[in-house]
This record gives sequence, structure tokens and C-alpha cells, in this order.
Amino acid sequence: MNKSNIVITIDRQIGSGGKYLGKRLTENLNFSYYDKEIVRDAAKDLHASIEEIESSDEKQGGILKNVLSYSTGAFGYYPEVEIIRDDKAHKAQANVIIKVANEKSVVIIGRAASYLLRNHPRHISIFLHADLDFRKKRTQQLNNISGDKVLQLLEKTDKQRLKYYKVFTGMDMYNACTYDLTINTSKLGLKKSEAIIMQYLKERFGDELLNSK
Repeated sequence: MNKSNIVITIDRQIGSGGKYLGKRLTENLNFSYYDKEIVRDAAKDLHASIEEIESSDEKQGGILKNVLSYSTGAFGYYPEVEIIRDDKAHKAQANVIIKVANEKSVVIIGRAASYLLRNHPRHISIFLHADLDFRKKRTQQLNNISGDKVLQLLEKTDKQRLKYYKVFTGMDMYNACTYDLTINTSKLGLKKSEAIIMQYLKERFGDELLNSK
């Protein structure tokens, strides 16, 4: 293990700014960033396609696609049997997360990484949530969808992430007691939320933060 590395994990509600703030942190700190990269590396390790791993991923890649093609009043069909079973895909992603966390300073988005790395000595776990209107507006802008479609996407994605976390950790992702820092980004905005996270990191690690790349 690289004993100087710092690992930041971000669990989040869709639309609360998890990806945006994760990327801002990596830019400010010159850390690595892992989100879809986890799926890519897990697929490589399993000699599988990225699509196969995504079908078992916390984001359920088909959700957005089905929402965007939604026209009949119901979501599209989600196959129950996948070529790569959920537990196998999760184990591969977990291996990627642990390997990366042991090698370098990194920001990791979702996929129960906060639980997997709970015993890492220099791990900071963050949970981001926001009011519905704030999440709805951001999701509409980012995905160019509106009306009932965005509400369907929010509900479906939230449920999927909660289920994924519960299945593979036995815990509630929304339990604030399991995180170092929780922020309602709709109350402060993303810029101030970023500043709070950076200040927290500076308080925790001081000058070490600049030497942990």
C-alpha cells in the first residue's frame, strides 16, 4: 500500500452533483478519478464487455436509455438473467476499487466504495444529497429531458443505487452516521459545497494533502 495516498469516496443521490464535485476535487488535488473507469477495468479483468458489467452496475446503464425512448407509459424490459452475474461483477469492481485505493490518491464515485474502504487509514467518505427540485433541474439540463421522464429517472436511479448498496453491504446508503461528511448541495450550491469539502480535507490532512498525489 502507498501509505501517503488519500482516498475520497462519494456516495450520492442522482442530480446532487456527485460526478461534478468528484471531478472538481481531482482537478484541485491532482488525484485520479474513478467512476466508469471501475467498470472498464472490471470488464478487462473478467474478459467481458463493458456492457455486460454495466448491466450489473449500480447505475444500471439501461435506465437512461429506456427513459429517453419512453413513450408507452412504462419502462422498458430489464432482463433478469445476465451473462455476468451481479455478484461476480460486483466482486470484480470491488477488486478494482481496493487495488486503486492501495496504489494512489483517488476520488471514487459510488459502487459501495465507502464501505469497501472503511478501514483504509486515509479514507474520507462523503455523501451528497439535495432537494428534489434541485436534482430535477440539474438532471434535466445534463440529460436534455423533461417532465415525467426526469422524475422517472430520479426515482429509478435512486432505488437502484440504494438496492445495490444494501445488497452488497447489508447497510443503508442514506445512513449519515456511516460517512465523514454529508452535504445537502441544494442548500449551499455546488461551489460552496466544493469549498466545504476542500476545507474539511485541509483540516484533516493539512500540508500532507499537497504531497499525496
